[in-house]
Amino acid sequence: MIEKKFDELLEGYHQEMVGNLCRLIRIKSVLGPEEPDAPFGRGPKEAFDFAMNLGREKGFECVNFDNYAGEINFGEGEEAAGVICHMDVVPEGEGWTYEPYGGQVVDGNIYGRGAVDDKGCFIAAFYACLALKESGVPLRRQIKHIIGTNEEQGYFPCIRYYKEHTDKMPICGIVPDSWFPAAFAEKGFLSYEFHKTFSGEQCGTEQPVLRSISAGSALNVVIPEAKAVFEGTKEQRAKILRTAEEILPAGRIKAMEDGDRLTIYTVGKSAHASAPEIGINAGSLLLRVLRKLEFFPQSACRTLHAWADQIAFDTDGSGLGVAFCDHTGPLTNNLGIFRMDENSLYAGMNIRYPVTQDTTLLEEQLSCAAAKSESRCEIIMRNPHFYVDPESPLVQTLTDIYRDMTGDEESQPVAHGGGSYARILENFIPYGPSIRGEELCFHKQDEHISCERLLLLSKIYARALYAMAK
Repeated sequence: MIEKKFDELLEGYHQEMVGNLCRLIRIKSVLGPEEPDAPFGRGPKEAFDFAMNLGREKGFECVNFDNYAGEINFGEGEEAAGVICHMDVVPEGEGWTYEPYGGQVVDGNIYGRGAVDDKGCFIAAFYACLALKESGVPLRRQIKHIIGTNEEQGYFPCIRYYKEHTDKMPICGIVPDSWFPAAFAEKGFLSYEFHKTFSGEQCGTEQPVLRSISAGSALNVVIPEAKAVFEGTKEQRAKILRTAEEILPAGRIKAMEDGDRLTIYTVGKSAHASAPEIGINAGSLLLRVLRKLEFFPQSACRTLHAWADQIAFDTDGSGLGVAFCDHTGPLTNNLGIFRMDENSLYAGMNIRYPVTQDTTLLEEQLSCAAAKSESRCEIIMRNPHFYVDPESPLVQTLTDIYRDMTGDEESQPVAHGGGSYARILENFIPYGPSIRGEELCFHKQDEHISCERLLLLSKIYARALYAMAK
């Protein structure tokens, strides 16, 4: 059985797979300033170079599309089957036990940002391609492993560039950046901002003054820690701290005093914005505290009280008046960035909406909610949903492969709020690495993948690619 040959080859490469994933994690490939040879910054470019060099070392044909994207190819055929991965990662955030870019192996687990999303998937898919190549199995389609350099921002400019410049788009493929047994739908994306300015407002002494807020670094990550700086009398500072301790559970609040300043830290639990309900948003916790306080500037106080009512107590958009649900699940809303300085307020949020939701109405409802909070709404990114028939032959084939490899006969193709390259590629199906019932590791502190799971993923992806290309 040819699949057993794939397994033998992959087991021989297992330690090399682990070592290369650790090396790749050590590259901090967060979006950075554009450079002449690095459209999305030096980090993504360095990780991209790692991937392409690995392809060349193993004898693949490698094609570089101006450092936006690349192909690692083998085989012949008028048609191609594909697998696509990305090299960029979200910022690491706070609260890690292990070094975010350390690439450490501890108790059989590989830790670091990108261990799952998506560097672990790249390594698993790469060695799956290598196993097919080295097995010598005859294929009627070429196999293309496509590498992107910008995925986490949600609009995928690198793959849009690739589609314009490649001479052969795969006619089918997998996207290892999702759930098993396969995904038939990804909700639409809407990223937006609430803004408020209040420059020149006079602050009195009868209430404390809120000087600043800082929280979050990416719209698609649940905020793990938020900070607010107050200035006031000893009595006012004591009241703020007492209120915070009354509202929040033990362990979710920290404080530091320096002269007449009090800094309040709220401590959450990071999660992917596709499932904000499984995290604890530190920005939302902070808004709950602010909702119970009166402070200067008064206009900022009014808006923050309104924002608390709108976004601090739910993740389904109820407070904003945009809640909606269909067969692909409920709308979710994530507060990802939250800031205040001496003359402005800012909240950056990301919605994942069900595939049948009226997006024109949704945007009107958000503008109305912003007006009620004396702020304005700006839409900064729209990305339509992905949907295929869950009974389609490719979805069913991929589901069968997963079931054969895991013995899991219960899981069904899923719809979810994640966003992958599948939404701009024809007949590409999101396929693993996560399994329902397990905690989603994407975008969290201490992101990790087990060494054994990495090998299993590679075996599954080898079978999937073989099924599409034979």
